[in-house]
Amino acid sequence: MSLKDEFTKAINQADELVVKKRKWTPGVEWLGSEGTVTTDALHGDPDWNNILVMWGLDPREFQIVEPVLFNSWGGEDGLTNRQYKAKVIKRSHSIVDLEPLIEKALKQKPKSKTYEGLSYLNVVLADWQIGKADGDGLEGTIQRVIDARDAVVQRAKELRKIGRDIAHLNVLWTGDSVEGCMGHYPSQTFAVEIDRRDQVKISRRLLVDSLQEWSKHFESVTVAAVGGNHGENRNNGGKAFTGLHDNDDLAIVEQVSEILAANQEAYGHVNFAIAKDNLTATIPAGEWIIGITHGHIANRGDTAEARLRTWWQKQAAGRQPIGDADVLVSGHYHHFRMADWGGCMWLQSPALDGGSHWWEASQGEVSEPGMLTFVTTTGQRVCDVAVL
Repeated sequence: MSLKDEFTKAINQADELVVKKRKWTPGVEWLGSEGTVTTDALHGDPDWNNILVMWGLDPREFQIVEPVLFNSWGGEDGLTNRQYKAKVIKRSHSIVDLEPLIEKALKQKPKSKTYEGLSYLNVVLADWQIGKADGDGLEGTIQRVIDARDAVVQRAKELRKIGRDIAHLNVLWTGDSVEGCMGHYPSQTFAVEIDRRDQVKISRRLLVDSLQEWSKHFESVTVAAVGGNHGENRNNGGKAFTGLHDNDDLAIVEQVSEILAANQEAYGHVNFAIAKDNLTATIPAGEWIIGITHGHIANRGDTAEARLRTWWQKQAAGRQPIGDADVLVSGHYHHFRMADWGGCMWLQSPALDGGSHWWEASQGEVSEPGMLTFVTTTGQRVCDVAVL
């Protein structure tokens, strides 16, 4: 017998031994929703992906699950033979044909979102700081306030054109209408362009002018006012030394309310909600509550949002009226921000002043001036947000 014949005979004898000692027949048995995969004799652990492919099953669609059974026996080569039997199932995912969905979506016409019921236009008058010389100074701030007055009228027309049923205007006066003359930052007294009396006079006249114009375009107007830190009556040490109500921001709105009250026929639909001995105010806007505060009393946190949120949560925990606000509006920080806190939507208003050399030098930050506006509807507490 040749060497080749002896080698072939040895292989055949080994194969016959494997066949005799294995317990199961290799292959796949499928029973409708699951099946069994049985391997031939293996040395070492099975590579199930390769085994599934060998039996015509795509590993992306099928998977091996416990229990895995095996029997083993020793071979003449000294290696251990093992035969495996395992349960196989289809993977729990479905292949979706996206083409019909895409085709259907492309045929759909875009729908404009509509809000039913009355809508309220909310205008935030924040941080005029009349008298500050920074940026374009007093003249530039006055011009921005006048431009904002006209922009509100135009905004109301645009909103009505797209279907907002706006009959009511909320004017949210969040304080710092005047710059003050001392105690807020270094060199303030030297830098202001006009004294306290003229700051109050100009702010009062600008607010009267704005309300007289806006009152022509709305069935009703509500002015809600809180005091800011620049309106406080401060001493030489930079501390407010009287009461929360002794604030130029509040005095200005109070004076304006008396001026308009003298002509009930023209301005009887303009109402005022002026905070007294408090740094917050709330007003209804349909089914929602709008709360306002200047923001300087919120001082725990690294960012404006962190400070306001921590402060508001404490107000809610203490069952203070501002804690019921669905929408919280703040000033003081001179830049626009908006955040959804779940139970409350927070809006941080930009300022209308000319900026701050002191803040830019100390922090390196510059913010765009502007006036925040937003709409509140029956079903939407905040929409149509715009900085004018």
